Amino acid sequence: MLKKIVSVVLVFAFVFGFTATPVAMAAENGNSQWSDLTTDGYPFVFVHGMGGWGAYEDFETPYWGGMDFDGLMMSMGDTDLIENLNDNGVEAYEASVGPFSSAWDRACELYAQLTGTVVDYGEAHSAAHNHDRYGYDYTGNALMGENWDMQTAINIIGHSFGGPTVRLFSSLMAHGDAEEKAASGEDVSPLFEGGHGELIHSVTTFSSPNDGTPIADFLVECKLISLIAVFGNILGCLFGDNVMMWSLRFGHFGLTPKQGEDKASFSLAAIKNFYNSNDNCGYDMTVDGAKKLNEKIEINPYAYYYSFTAVSTSENCLGLQSLDTLSLFTFSSTVLALYEGKTLDGVEMTKEWAISDGIVPLASAKYPVKDADKVKDYEDTVNAGEALETGIWYVMDPLEGQMHTGFMGSTGWPTSFEDFYVDFINMVNAN
Repeated sequence: MLKKIVSVVLVFAFVFGFTATPVAMAAENGNSQWSDLTTDGYPFVFVHGMGGWGAYEDFETPYWGGMDFDGLMMSMGDTDLIENLNDNGVEAYEASVGPFSSAWDRACELYAQLTGTVVDYGEAHSAAHNHDRYGYDYTGNALMGENWDMQTAINIIGHSFGGPTVRLFSSLMAHGDAEEKAASGEDVSPLFEGGHGELIHSVTTFSSPNDGTPIADFLVECKLISLIAVFGNILGCLFGDNVMMWSLRFGHFGLTPKQGEDKASFSLAAIKNFYNSNDNCGYDMTVDGAKKLNEKIEINPYAYYYSFTAVSTSENCLGLQSLDTLSLFTFSSTVLALYEGKTLDGVEMTKEWAISDGIVPLASAKYPVKDADKVKDYEDTVNAGEALETGIWYVMDPLEGQMHTGFMGSTGWPTSFEDFYVDFINMVNAN
């Protein structure tokens, strides 16, 4: 019970709702059943956002479907989207990457979990950020039960910061990383060699900060990341790596125990290094951090790209974007609204940066601005009878009235949530 209380308090204290606080999604037909799923597609791998957890954590509440939030009231349940998909013939898995780690570190962890290997963060990256090159060993403990055969393609889905994670993972699979190949020579991880873009059938982002969010800039200014490092290290010293609902996976930074160790050692040097390295999700989600991250991410020409967004704000009598009801996102949505008309890290905060799902601006969630020449409206494409193409972002109409975590939600279960995911799975499997 103590672990659960500590988990919930820390999530809401430090993350302001980046984790699961779901609401319902309405589908067009409103009557889909799990039995309507198309089951002859490729496996689906779901990647959580900041502060999230997955299959490698021993926590009774699922990230995908297990939490409910009504205004400021939260409840937890055992509704499990991944389990429901598997029970109805769709092969689905949920990764457990570092909840507060950088997109790079998370992508490396995702690869190791899929292939059943040791996490390799890369020689160049590890040296640049002053942490261990190697992390957890997933030998004999692969996410899909057996090591990914590197023959079967997969669909990868990222919610919130899971979006930049899967985008980077797809890019590395297709193009590799020249810096890592140069630094590691023959000892380079296969992930950084590239040449496997065809193994990613589709990339989907749900409410993802593809170009960052001013909320991250605000939280970084408030030293949130240093607080996460401090409390993570203290808890790692007192309780080990599994005191909370997730493993923080900071062993490579020396903040939490390495695999096989019981407790961590308190280290001001490790805390300072973690904060100053900018190798964390907080920096990657700032507007400037997202720019630098996007320099490393290229479109995978073999993959279909889908973007889902949500909008939960509307213009109030003061001309500012605001939520209609009081919720955990009231503060964050207000911060976003106050940035409108300003310039942040060289980016003009237009109205689409103020319109949001409470956390992520619509302008950032739609697609990375660097890929603007590779974007099509999904509905327009379908209505025109055109076939979908790989290497193109297909942007869906925003889910109006839905908040940031609606894509994980259980409110209204099993109707609206079921409708959305049946339609989504069938859409991906149709190509």
